Amino acid sequence: MKKLLFLVSTIALFITACDFSKGPDVSHIDVELDPQLFFIDLFEMDEAHLEKEIEKLHQKYGSYLDAYSQQIIRIGSPENPRYPALMKEFLNYGDNQDVYKACKKQYEDIDEIKEDLTDAFKHYKYYFNDAKIPEIYLHTSYFNESVAMDSSWVSVSVEKYLGADCEFYEWLGTHKYMRKGMVPEKLVPDVMKAMALGNFSFQMKNEDILSEVISEAKVLHFVKHMMPELNDTLLFDYSDEQMRWCYNHEGDIWASMVEQKHLFSSERMMIQKYVGNSPFTYYFGQNSPGKAAVFLGYRIIEAYLKNNPELQLEDLIKEQDGHKILQESRYRP
Repeated sequence: MKKLLFLVSTIALFITACDFSKGPDVSHIDVELDPQLFFIDLFEMDEAHLEKEIEKLHQKYGSYLDAYSQQIIRIGSPENPRYPALMKEFLNYGDNQDVYKACKKQYEDIDEIKEDLTDAFKHYKYYFNDAKIPEIYLHTSYFNESVAMDSSWVSVSVEKYLGADCEFYEWLGTHKYMRKGMVPEKLVPDVMKAMALGNFSFQMKNEDILSEVISEAKVLHFVKHMMPELNDTLLFDYSDEQMRWCYNHEGDIWASMVEQKHLFSSERMMIQKYVGNSPFTYYFGQNSPGKAAVFLGYRIIEAYLKNNPELQLEDLIKEQDGHKILQESRYRP
């Protein structure tokens, strides 16, 4: 089984050079989605008749239950005679119960999520007409995964999207800069990010800093094409202040990378300092957000698409030469 896991104000300031905010007309595209609240079905099984309940769960979810059990919560196959006992232990673990209650409160009503997912997958079908729409499941994994997928489904660990101020993240010691992406509004964008990473290659021809930031920025452009109205702050996991910093210092970011001759460096530690998860970008100072160089890559791609209007999203994804993208973007911050 193929499985990919991912941990997926000043309005005028955020208008980008290539305006995707309107997006294409997708009203004619038929997409039917019925996201399944697997985690509720799981935790509300009657433990007095657990074997029969598991059998019913298996009938409803089939191979997904196998994958969830073996690869997400890792208690083994439902065919294992000890499986009911192991599942009962998982369900009754005190912290799991607390997490479940919080998730049920947040996600028992998923009408808005369903609407957003449907719209995003309409855009997906618009750009990739022959693509198959996966089943969508919502699960809990006790913070093991964010999004899991195989060839026919995508499953989201909803306890990773309970809000930046969720007390669980405080208990787990999750850094505050990482919590910006742990909000309900980020769930659908992360599903589409998983669709990008699970179905397309973003490998670049060169292994340098420019190519790395272009690669990561291509994934963000994919998500933006699927969700044209997505705010940049959610796309980048930035606060309003951090987003302003990037736009206000775009020229400085570019000048710094050019002057230090870092653009074409293939030094792994240097690449990590530019694109690794961190509260700020090492070379741009502590007032900068993490991955600010990826923002620059995003802007280069905007210029590339603007100056080559015949290109489609699929063309962007297939182009593996980051140096060519920069050259043909005629980027000038």
